Amino acid sequence: MIGVGRWLVLLAVTALVVACASIDRPRAQGDVVALPTPLRSFDASVWATLGQLQSALTAIGERLEVPIEAYRPSEPQSLLQAPRVVLRADLADPDDGYMVIYPAVDAAAAEQRALELAAYLGSGLGQTNFPADTRFSVAVVGDTVVFTSWSPGRTSDRQRAEAVFDAVASVGRSVEIRR
Repeated sequence: MIGVGRWLVLLAVTALVVACASIDRPRAQGDVVALPTPLRSFDASVWATLGQLQSALTAIGERLEVPIEAYRPSEPQSLLQAPRVVLRADLADPDDGYMVIYPAVDAAAAEQRALELAAYLGSGLGQTNFPADTRFSVAVVGDTVVFTSWSPGRTSDRQRAEAVFDAVASVGRSVEIRR
């Protein structure tokens, strides 16, 4: 026989699973929805970057959504504790369409972060968590850095996923990634 304490734990776990298994996926439509990330509030630079990303995706008929799954790209040591905002384009494949915005204190700091991220992604270590055919984009948008990636071999809708990647990569000033 199971004790009352164990029943309460079982009931709490069941309630948590049911709450997390909602079929209603939150979406960012119209206004951009704040995400549950280490960054608790957005400054004007982050909001401006979010607006540009949303405009770029809306122009190709896509939309941003709040990702339900955790996403953490391969990053250099300098970005491991950096605040971030994670968004995702509404694509069918669960690994497609992620973008990460790293805010910085000013444009010079954003440039430095972008250069570090690009150098890391260009190194062998920075590519270990990505398929070999992955394309990367790192860009500076004001006081923020925008990162996204795309793997042609891992998508079921290559044309749509590539259009999303290209739209996100068009935002800001691109930083070259040398492999």
